[in-house]
Amino acid sequence: MALVCTEVTEWIEEEVSKPVEEWEERQEKRCKDYPWYDPRGWVCWFVTVLVKVVRWVVVIVGKWVTRTVCTIVGVVVEAVVDIAAALWDMVVGIVTLDWRRILDGFLRIVIGGVLGIIRLARVALLGDTIDYIIEEINKERLRRYVRGLLEAKYSGDTLSQIKEAIRLDHGAFGLRLHGTAYRTKLDSQTPSTREPGVPNLVILHEQGAINLRALCGFEFPEGYWNRKRYKTLKKETVVGGGGGGEFDNPISADELDTYLSSRGAEGPAFVVLAMRDGVRDSKLSVAREKGRELALMLDFDTEDREVTEAAHIVHTGVPVAQTRFLVDVFGRRDKGVDPDGATADLCHPVAVGVFRYTNTLRGLASNLHESRCGLDGKSASGVTFVDNLPDDIWKYVPIHELGHYFGLCHTDGVDRIMYSPKTNSWWRGWAIPRTLLNLWLQGEPTFTYGEAKATWDYVVAHFAPQCLGARPVVIEARPAAAGTGAADTVA
Repeated sequence: MALVCTEVTEWIEEEVSKPVEEWEERQEKRCKDYPWYDPRGWVCWFVTVLVKVVRWVVVIVGKWVTRTVCTIVGVVVEAVVDIAAALWDMVVGIVTLDWRRILDGFLRIVIGGVLGIIRLARVALLGDTIDYIIEEINKERLRRYVRGLLEAKYSGDTLSQIKEAIRLDHGAFGLRLHGTAYRTKLDSQTPSTREPGVPNLVILHEQGAINLRALCGFEFPEGYWNRKRYKTLKKETVVGGGGGGEFDNPISADELDTYLSSRGAEGPAFVVLAMRDGVRDSKLSVAREKGRELALMLDFDTEDREVTEAAHIVHTGVPVAQTRFLVDVFGRRDKGVDPDGATADLCHPVAVGVFRYTNTLRGLASNLHESRCGLDGKSASGVTFVDNLPDDIWKYVPIHELGHYFGLCHTDGVDRIMYSPKTNSWWRGWAIPRTLLNLWLQGEPTFTYGEAKATWDYVVAHFAPQCLGARPVVIEARPAAAGTGAADTVA
């Protein structure tokens, strides 16, 4: 819902503010053609100022009203949905004697209720209004900062094209990037390369390289707090109605046992997905929303990609292994082999939902170049992430990893998206007072203005100008003049 509110305000900037701002510029240029004592210049100046005032009131106040109303509606809708889904989980858990699902429902009610109260309170106590003012100020500051970076590196048509593409002067400011969010999957019918007559999953399970029962959601060896919501789907055709919601046709524990005991000869054919559709979509929605705080307007296609190697199913979390995974499975280019191709890949971020890591990682990023804050450059770019409960905490993992993709480092404080409990402190320095202030102003983890500047430092330094919006240079071949061929030079 938050993303919808943001997109509405961007529409106002694009469709209402941008054309008026462009008219103002043209009007001011015409005004300058008159001497100061010419009354026509006075009228022109008066009209321009009047339009500026009207535009400011309509756009700024209109955006604030829209944002406030949308935020209130969004909080209420999300709270109702969370509570309804949580109650359903608890009822199903009681009927099926599944204590995990009962506890999930209870935690969802508690967390959703607390967050709902915080979000409504910050609107009532004007925290959201003050945050809006700060956002508008920082947005203009960032525009000026990015303008300086671009003008120091580019000039002429290239500079003009980039400014227009990112709406640096008018409209919704941000770098538009289209990426792909992959979800890894397993196929019960893919044959093993070692025993072609036996499915690959059976061989890997028998070798102990994977635990297929855990990957299908029937065992939880990582413990309650590290459970994943894997999804199984039978391949058989299902005839049903056209109701809404996510499609489900899972295999049962008995069907999986039959598949394993018969070494794939019996039981239904099925696929296993690294996470449910709704889980993936929720994480991507957060990434798109939070990317705006860095002036990155991210958009993603979604695609499922089969993996067959044990190392691509259970990841070690080693950076070198991840870059090979990105190159071998998803076609990302190695900068040691194809540096121009690897640079071009930056323009198309990939975020891969994987099954699990061998340690307690929730995500891992491969940033192509070294960043100013000390991240080492990798040989290819992309990020991976896993599913985890509860959503209200772990839904920020993909955008956290994408922050690394754009050159950001970890920081202290749970109020920050780039916080990592493994390497940073939630209390050190001003982290606790800042977190309390964040509860009032934003009500959720955020990026800072400083991180937005660091992101654009990295983008301008390492991304190709065509990625920023410059049009490719077309070199036209001219036909050779008649009579100038090599044969004509022979005496």
